[in-house]
Amino acid sequence: MPARTVSVPVRWGDLDAYGHVNNVAVLGLLEQARVQAFWDPGAPVLPTLAAGTPVQVVVADAHVTYRKAIPYVQAVDIAVTVERIGGASFVIGYEILLEGDVAVKATTTLVLVDVATWRPIRLDEDQRERLTALAPSPMP
Repeated sequence: MPARTVSVPVRWGDLDAYGHVNNVAVLGLLEQARVQAFWDPGAPVLPTLAAGTPVQVVVADAHVTYRKAIPYVQAVDIAVTVERIGGASFVIGYEILLEGDVAVKATTTLVLVDVATWRPIRLDEDQRERLTALAPSPMP
């Protein structure tokens, strides 16, 4: 069971010449899901998401597996979980759901960095607890 499922609108411009969501647009859908899941204004999980902040969260790695073409729909549901937590990084798992089927499975590795030095910053205990709460099952 995913920790959080969010609805992300599909834009007309996300479609390619074949009439389905372009593979590059899928990464944009994942980004929107990540922002909704981790920076909810009522309970943000991570540091402020804004230009000029001293700590930023950046994508270090992304893997996407396309299982089914996504035609134009008003929105897709995206299940978001935290699959692994490291020292300064964590892995987010995504499933884009289409009519009850998984159309796309993906992961992104995110890293907290100090903007002044561009070096990784270790996750603090509070951040770890908030990330763990988004895990599909208890993490060791």
